Amino acid sequence: MTTRMTAWFLLLLLVFCTVPLGDQIQTLEPPTEALQTEGRQLQDVNCSGMTFEDLISYDRADFEIGIDAAWSGASMVATAYATEARASDVRTDLDGLFDGFPGGNDSWISTDEREAVRSVGPACISDMDTRMAFHDGNGVRDRTESPNTVKFIEDGIALDERNLVPEDHPDYRPCATFGTTTNCREVPVSATQATEIDLLLAEGETINAGFDSIEDPAENPFTLSMVTTNMTRAGLALTFPLLPGLTLGAWSVLDDGVPNTDVPAPVMNRTENGNLVVELELDYPEASYPMERVLFLDFTTEDLTINDPPEWMSNAPANGTRIAVAPNAESATIGASEVALWVSDRHGWHLECEGENGWNITHADGNEPTLHRGTTREGVILCKAVDGYGLASEDNRTWYGAVPFDWNASLNDDLHAVVEITPGGSTGYTLAGNLVQGERSTAQISMMVSGPTLFDHSTQGLSPGGFVWEYRLTGGGWLVSEARINLGLELPNTPPTITLTRGLDGSNGTMNALGTSIIVAGEVVDPEGETVTLSWRLCGASSADVRVNGMTWEADVRTIACEQQGVEVYDITVTAEDASGASSTLSFVVDVREEEVQPEPASTTEEESRGIPGPGAAMGVLCLLAAAFSRRSRGSRPPAP
Repeated sequence: MTTRMTAWFLLLLLVFCTVPLGDQIQTLEPPTEALQTEGRQLQDVNCSGMTFEDLISYDRADFEIGIDAAWSGASMVATAYATEARASDVRTDLDGLFDGFPGGNDSWISTDEREAVRSVGPACISDMDTRMAFHDGNGVRDRTESPNTVKFIEDGIALDERNLVPEDHPDYRPCATFGTTTNCREVPVSATQATEIDLLLAEGETINAGFDSIEDPAENPFTLSMVTTNMTRAGLALTFPLLPGLTLGAWSVLDDGVPNTDVPAPVMNRTENGNLVVELELDYPEASYPMERVLFLDFTTEDLTINDPPEWMSNAPANGTRIAVAPNAESATIGASEVALWVSDRHGWHLECEGENGWNITHADGNEPTLHRGTTREGVILCKAVDGYGLASEDNRTWYGAVPFDWNASLNDDLHAVVEITPGGSTGYTLAGNLVQGERSTAQISMMVSGPTLFDHSTQGLSPGGFVWEYRLTGGGWLVSEARINLGLELPNTPPTITLTRGLDGSNGTMNALGTSIIVAGEVVDPEGETVTLSWRLCGASSADVRVNGMTWEADVRTIACEQQGVEVYDITVTAEDASGASSTLSFVVDVREEEVQPEPASTTEEESRGIPGPGAAMGVLCLLAAAFSRRSRGSRPPAP
């Protein structure tokens, strides 16, 4: 038995010692991305009965709540700020929320957990109590009295954060817990860097909270209640849809049922469109917890038997003012922030206008006014301001809708964009223009227009392709306006120039020490200065693994595909492509049939740096021991006959 086991042992060693192991050293692969964990899944996170304050500990929060026009939903946006003293509490709470998941509740907050907050956060928030409810009638001070509860809508919710996992923390590291993703990074929950959490309206949605529709709020007064327990140092802004006469009547704050008269009173404001905005500052003493604090707001409509007409303000355009439509457009909007200062009326207002030859201005409550182009170069428009009850201003304004100029554009030999302006009527205004391409723009040129005017714009800094001309018109009796014109011009694109660097012996490339690839190098230049990417192709194989440093490039072109096909003359193609898609190729031949390169053994340092080491010296020692063991097992040889 011993002899048989020894024979097998020697045979295995012989196989290891004689079979070539190759020059490719395997490295350990990172663990597979953790999409789910055993048992508890991310969808199992349950936030029922919790409030925003239970999940997020903050030093200051700002809440903006806008009731929709149908009085059946609301958009709720909140930003909670945690300064250095409280930031670690936020990280600890969120880490604990994911107890049972890889990296959860381990005293480290990770990027995986951060992404999980963004992913499952809306479902978590939708389980929470908004702590808001509507009640029929005024004077309600009992939240159990016919509550019309406001509830979160998951599809309308989005969450975001800032600096939850600070990269500048000294202990910022790859995640140490098995099952986390490859790119996971983490910091201890004790990290004190300030952070913030944002509750947002999901893209494409208009509301993220809903309630039973309030019927006829203009006729039926109502009360809004809100539990503000634990809402420490928070600002609240409530915006209601346009409802003539809507106002805040009485209000009250109850602490465990007892009125608190020391709380600052709400502040009422109105937007330019007449929307009612109620703003409050909430301050719940932390030492008072769990005392229940409830806010009650009573809303009603005023007696409007006495109503003043809208009044024109000093910022309104004077009679005779010209309002521009760009020469390439059929209409132009007038900025709401500017128009808000034209008229004053507490019940909201809008413009009602009549024009000639197709010129007109339309304006609906809550929207920007729109100037519509007519059939002539300019036309008279007569406008009045009308409030929410139909009462019009006592005087009207006469304005002109007009096209300020015609234009023509071309590229000259220096690739400058030359824009020629020809005024068609009133002059004396100033144009400030520049070229725009995506986020890039050229220097602005400002000129007074009293006749034909040329704008000569350098296109330096722009990429090949199209661009627009952006202008701002001021002065000369015109209302300030801004617009963009697509000039129909495109900067040409010249492909990159690529060259090959040859060795002193005239060779096109050098075989690497292992004989597995050819090292080639050269220079690449793009005339427009765009970023250039390079790739190589050989024997049907290709790769974009080309190192580019400034104008120089270098690549290790692998030859394994040629070896498999028995090809010894290497016909290599290198392609350079710029950011706009123009490309050029360079083909050359490397003949290595005369070069019998012997692979050099990897050094100890190389083996240690490349992952799992090969057998190396240790296997050699085993082989020697096997040989010695074999001689001893056979005993001494008999003398030759």
